[in-house]
Amino acid sequence: MYRAPWRGTREGPRRQAAIFATACVVGICSGLFGVGGGVLLVPLLVLLLGFDQHTAQGTSLIALVPPTGLLAFLAYYRAHQVNVRVGLLIIPGVILGGVAGGELAKRMSQRRMRILFAVLLFAVGAWQVATAWTR
Repeated sequence: MYRAPWRGTREGPRRQAAIFATACVVGICSGLFGVGGGVLLVPLLVLLLGFDQHTAQGTSLIALVPPTGLLAFLAYYRAHQVNVRVGLLIIPGVILGGVAGGELAKRMSQRRMRILFAVLLFAVGAWQVATAWTR
């Protein structure tokens, strides 16, 4: 059975260093690729640091949305690579979807949540691979 390397480790300096190093990698990828929380941080919190799925998802939301989202947005905005109008149209759907998704997540078991999350990541990744060479 797989055991996360940092599962059960107390919140001491080594675990804090592992969390910080993980956050640095996710931050770089977030700024570079526009992804972070759901695609990278959540799996790393679960697989590397031993968080349960629900706690990993909640932790990624508080850690990534305000600081990284804003800073990455500003970098892309300065480079004229943001469609503000479309972004503003997306916000209401993301808010409503976030509330609905949070409510659904509370009703799911840890196992089911991890399976659905893995299927989503696999499907999006396969789609990205399939279209990467055609566009």
